[in-house]
Amino acid sequence: MASTSIPDVRIVSTTRIPLLRRPPPHLEQIPLSLFDAWFLPQPPIQRLFLYSDADGDTSSLIESLKSSLADVIAVYFPLAGKLTHVASTGDVVIDCSPSAVGDGVAFVEAEADGYDARAMSAGERQDVAAFLRLLPALEADELPAPVLAVQATRFVAGGGGGVAVGVAVHHAVVDGHSFWRFMDAWSAAACRGRRLANPPSPVFDRSAIVLPMAADVARRILRKVTPELPRLPTENLLRRTWEHHDTSTLELDRRRIAGIKNRIAKLNDDRPLPSTFVAVSALVWSTIVRARSTLAGGGVADAARAHLVFLGDCRPRLHPPVDAAYFGNCIRGCVAEAAARDLAGGDDDGGGGIGVARARDAIEDAVEAFVARPMEAFETWLDGVGELIRQPAGSFVAVTASPRFDAYAADLGWAAPSRVEFVSESAPEGMVVVTGGKKEGSVQVSACLRKEVMEAFRSHVLDW
Repeated sequence: MASTSIPDVRIVSTTRIPLLRRPPPHLEQIPLSLFDAWFLPQPPIQRLFLYSDADGDTSSLIESLKSSLADVIAVYFPLAGKLTHVASTGDVVIDCSPSAVGDGVAFVEAEADGYDARAMSAGERQDVAAFLRLLPALEADELPAPVLAVQATRFVAGGGGGVAVGVAVHHAVVDGHSFWRFMDAWSAAACRGRRLANPPSPVFDRSAIVLPMAADVARRILRKVTPELPRLPTENLLRRTWEHHDTSTLELDRRRIAGIKNRIAKLNDDRPLPSTFVAVSALVWSTIVRARSTLAGGGVADAARAHLVFLGDCRPRLHPPVDAAYFGNCIRGCVAEAAARDLAGGDDDGGGGIGVARARDAIEDAVEAFVARPMEAFETWLDGVGELIRQPAGSFVAVTASPRFDAYAADLGWAAPSRVEFVSESAPEGMVVVTGGKKEGSVQVSACLRKEVMEAFRSHVLDW
């Protein structure tokens, strides 16, 4: 949703959060793994946390936020490093040497006029233009490049108060699992009275991933996706897709999730209930295919195929398994495929339920194949997914993140956030981000769709 009047944001200061202790010598240069390498040219992970109830002396809390961030990056030290190209080997490393981490992490303090945190937290639609101004800039077009940046923005004149914390981190260093572990640790440090229950020490050593020729595969992937190192491809960073799409956020409460699961199970001849991820993804995928086909005139060619891309966590599925505390990327994409006509369903069951049931079948088939053979044809898969996501808008759906990510546990000193959002100016049409919602057992669904598709999507998901 384009903003008709973008509120003013003023940078007050930029400070550098220092690394309080030196990393172990054997981890001063961490090479990108084969999982990391594919994400090097991708846009950074950007998350926005709104705290509409923040009031009083927010300045002192922001100073405390800087202190707690320093405590956390002392443990998660790769976040203070720089992504660096090693020309002699062709590797890209997370450089955590004293010269690389000496600059620390950029922490931007800003003030904004005209923002109403409560209104922004309550609305379904994202004002992407306004949200982007609450995020820090993170250089990502040439190496060496910083890994992490943070921006804390106080809402002042013309608004209802509140604070926004924007976090940008390079995707080549973390996946969603790692990002939320970092946020859990920061939240615990920010709320000094709260401690995570026996938090495991993060594992940074890429040798934890035991795969044949892993380093050679990583170099081949780097040559393929970033052929002009140290320059990075910028086409993913320059697309301003939000100007043509709507991004809206829906929350499905525990009762609605249970109803969706039960209805799908009945449509699948009373098979066991699907997981929350499968149930939500099946509904989302079928609904988007259905909406697109309706807007195209109601017809779907018999031969048309629909694709859903989602991410699977390889940590517990490799041999040997990788520790859950591994900090880095350890995910790969999975592709579910079905006849578009089957997913679009019909009105014979009062709302396209047959399409959702068939979507469930296709997703569970893809999950089963991934669990059985998580690394099968890894490089071939990269080529296939790369080709798929380069297809014209409207040819696929991508579901990222997980309902297991407890986004609303990110208490940074102002209690739970009133809204948490994935924000991107270059998200492809058909991107859907799924996380845990505000209420226990709920799921938050944020979708980026063509404006004409969004209305049909919203009404069908909420009414199904």
